[in-house]
Amino acid sequence: MTINSLIIEDELPNARRLEKLLNESAYPVQIVGRLQTVKEAIAWFKSNPAPSLIFMDIRLSDGLSFEIYKNVELEAPVIFTTAYDEYALQAFKVNSVDYLLKPIDKTALEQALEKFSKQQRKPDYQSMVQLFGQIQSQQVIYRSRFLLTFRDQLISMPVEEIAYFGSAFKTTFLVSHKGEKHYISQTLEEVERELNPALFFRVTRQFLVCTLAVAKIHVFFNGKLKLELLPAAEEEVVLSRDKSIAFKEWLDK
Repeated sequence: MTINSLIIEDELPNARRLEKLLNESAYPVQIVGRLQTVKEAIAWFKSNPAPSLIFMDIRLSDGLSFEIYKNVELEAPVIFTTAYDEYALQAFKVNSVDYLLKPIDKTALEQALEKFSKQQRKPDYQSMVQLFGQIQSQQVIYRSRFLLTFRDQLISMPVEEIAYFGSAFKTTFLVSHKGEKHYISQTLEEVERELNPALFFRVTRQFLVCTLAVAKIHVFFNGKLKLELLPAAEEEVVLSRDKSIAFKEWLDK
């Protein structure tokens, strides 16, 4: 039996990755729609039959996906996709709601599909109310400064003074707006999770940049973008096509 699946995800690279993994799945999955906002989802559910399964991000560009539940009655089971950490995952577990942690892993997706094929549970509205209430009640606190070692001194640098983070040869560094370079112990992935996503964007595997550090944006071939950073980076910063699309959307928010 074909699993007609709907994807509700506002970040295009994440949506494309999920779709690719679903198309490669051992289960017969058919994508019936790709939506990016709460508004689009509400309109879709009001004019289309319920899918077999919904993959839904928690935070969409125009609000929490819980707003969808307030406007339409969802008949299909839901698997949430989330980049949230421990407190939100605990909320999922308490409310017995299925979830996939971003970036989505192929094995985890197959396990979720296997669980769906065995149970095919419909969402419980009260569980959704409790879940989103817990998530909304938690205030996300982003990192505000980094403690750095410089010779025989310790320096506490506010995030506002940092232009970008980079990685090379298994080391991670930051560059301040003044051009000062310091090495840090965290990986770029760890730093990305700790920073406010409204201020910093992971443009490539090697760079996580502050919007204020982007001096110029050049349109490259095949829909790619090339960034000039200030202070200048030691290597070219060229975004993939998918990252370029996501970066332009981020800049336009």
